[in-house]
Amino acid sequence: MKKLIAVLLCVLLTLCVCGCGENSGNNSGKITERKAPLQYGINAHIYEQRPMDPSATMDYVVDMVGTLGVTYYRLSTPHDSMFSVGEGDTLIFKDGFKELVHQIISKMSAVGVTHFVAVSDSMIYPYGYTVTSNGVVPDPLNETEMYIRWLKLYAKAWGMIAKEFPEITHIEPMNEPDLPGTNMFTKQGHLWGSDDNYKYTFTDRAHMIADLQYYIYKDVKEANPNAYVTTPGFSTYGEAIYFLDYLYEAIESGAHPYGEDFADTDPDHYFDYINFHKYLSNSTLDEYFEHCNTFYTACERHNDAGKPALLTEWGYTDHDNEGQEIINGENMTKQLDMFNEKMPYLEAVIVYMLSDYHGYSVDSSEDNFGLFASHGDPEKKGAPKPAAIAFYKYIHNTEDVSPLYKYCPELMGK
Repeated sequence: MKKLIAVLLCVLLTLCVCGCGENSGNNSGKITERKAPLQYGINAHIYEQRPMDPSATMDYVVDMVGTLGVTYYRLSTPHDSMFSVGEGDTLIFKDGFKELVHQIISKMSAVGVTHFVAVSDSMIYPYGYTVTSNGVVPDPLNETEMYIRWLKLYAKAWGMIAKEFPEITHIEPMNEPDLPGTNMFTKQGHLWGSDDNYKYTFTDRAHMIADLQYYIYKDVKEANPNAYVTTPGFSTYGEAIYFLDYLYEAIESGAHPYGEDFADTDPDHYFDYINFHKYLSNSTLDEYFEHCNTFYTACERHNDAGKPALLTEWGYTDHDNEGQEIINGENMTKQLDMFNEKMPYLEAVIVYMLSDYHGYSVDSSEDNFGLFASHGDPEKKGAPKPAAIAFYKYIHNTEDVSPLYKYCPELMGK
């Protein structure tokens, strides 16, 4: 049977499977509807955890998350920071980072966060396996033994996280492995940031992600049956708008989980939630809605209707342009209306990001996604932008935005 599955996977990894199939999911025929009011969350890098903007300290970020009053927080748990790998592929928590995550969860819980979506944007590897860049995945056909070891190691890490941190409600296995030109899910030989030939196709990645989801789901549920497993946070960018179809088709193929003597075609054994990203950018609101709908309704096209979804990244950059800030504020209210009125499959929407960068820079776009100016900006002093004001008014149904100016009361009304 293993040989048969290996042959089948070999065939499937070389073909682009584009048709719509059937599966044995338990959600067939269910009408997508929100079971509770839409929830709101935030992405926020904490300096002690990820040294970027020095003013984004844990205490400041926690305080502002509490001030916003959101209930979801996307928690960074990068595997290479969380674990060391020893002989025999033993996994050991790095005590300092583990305790830091405990502190973040404790402090965020104290200010009203009830749901933690844990995500890793880095890889760990079997003992002794070296890679040309973090993001490489062993080839399932040419490095079969190493590939299976990697699957089980990565899944074990998530199981350990689910057990160690029972407050984590959702496990997001990785960030944007579907992104065209991604540095994640690349072949051995790839160098980070380079445009080389060491890339897997969409079909390759879909089959490999199916394997990974199966093993993660199994380990997480054994460690904490109350924790939900989402798909990776899919970018949905460009042709990746159909990547969820590719993933369903991989599951339907009967080729997974690789390394076992059976096939499992039930998507409920791979993920509980669909997880995706979508930025408005230059789209109209109608185009935005159609894009999200096209991506999400893959679950309906594959007999898995009713799967709940999380939008774990959305938001706006302003490129440090005041005119764009005003436009973003107007779009914030319109998008929140759209999420509530037209997208009932969403259980929560998580804004990217809390604050701009200061004293750290990527580029004019990435530096200016914040709802707030950086706390370290000597002129803006963490002041809320129009998008933050619109967000706060909407979710609290209030006109009183004075709490947003707690660190810069002198700037209120300016």
